[in-house]
Amino acid sequence: MAFVYHDPNSVIHPAQFVISKEVLFDGGAEGFSLAAISWEGTAHIGIRWNVAAKEKSDPLKQDGSVLCHGAPALRGIPSWFILPIELFNPALFDAKSQHFLECAAQWLTATQITGK
Repeated sequence: MAFVYHDPNSVIHPAQFVISKEVLFDGGAEGFSLAAISWEGTAHIGIRWNVAAKEKSDPLKQDGSVLCHGAPALRGIPSWFILPIELFNPALFDAKSQHFLECAAQWLTATQITGK
């Protein structure tokens, strides 16, 4: 498949909040992109899927005839999802930390109860 997607360097929305950005990672048509974004003057991380799940079944997008907008895309405009600053806690992502283990245990318990 020859998906064509927006270069993450060209994604500037939501423009009223994204002051500046630096793309940190571009995972190609099968992945996601990450960017360091100045959001209202504060450093954040933005993330987006380069090709949205619903676009993968569109024959015109599969053969590259139509550009993929990715996700999120607000009203067809490729946009960044800005991660909350609270996620910039190294203990949250350290798989050996007690905090991470407690969060994982809570999630596993919740999914066993709800079946989701």
